[in-house]
Amino acid sequence: MKRTEKTPLVLDVCASDALLGKFVNNNKQLEDIQKGLEDYLETKRNAFPRFYFLSNDELLEILSQTRNAQAVQPHLRKCFDSVTKVEFGAAKGSDEILGMWSPEREYVPFSSPVHARGPVEGWLTHIETMMRKTLFDITKKSLESYPEDAL
Repeated sequence: MKRTEKTPLVLDVCASDALLGKFVNNNKQLEDIQKGLEDYLETKRNAFPRFYFLSNDELLEILSQTRNAQAVQPHLRKCFDSVTKVEFGAAKGSDEILGMWSPEREYVPFSSPVHARGPVEGWLTHIETMMRKTLFDITKKSLESYPEDAL
C-alpha cells in the first residue's frame, strides 16, 4: 500500500517482479494447505465412509463442532437413508442418543442408548451399529410373537 501511495498508477505497481513473486508464493502455500485439508478429510471419510455423501463444506461444519453433537442433525439425512434426526436425552447438552426419526415422523427407540463422545466418526459408527442391532431386535421380536398356526 505504501508503494501504491508513492506510485498511484496501478499498472506500474502491479508490474513489479516482487509482487508477482509474492502472489506465486502465496498460491503455492494455498495449494499446500488445500492438499493438506483434502488429505485430512479423506482420513475422516475412510474412518466413516458415509461421510463420502457430504460435501467438503458440510464435513468441515461437522468436524468443527465436535463438542456439539447436535450440530450433526442437519446432515444425518445425507449420511443415513430415511433418518432425519436422532433423539437425544432430555437433559440439556445430553450426549445420550436414544433413537432415530424417519422423514415420515416415525420414531424407533434404540435397543440401548449410544453416547456421542469422542471423535464424531466414532460415535456415528456406533449409531450405525445400533441401528442394525435395533432393527434386528425388532424383527426378532416380531417373528417370536407371530403365531405359528397362522402360516
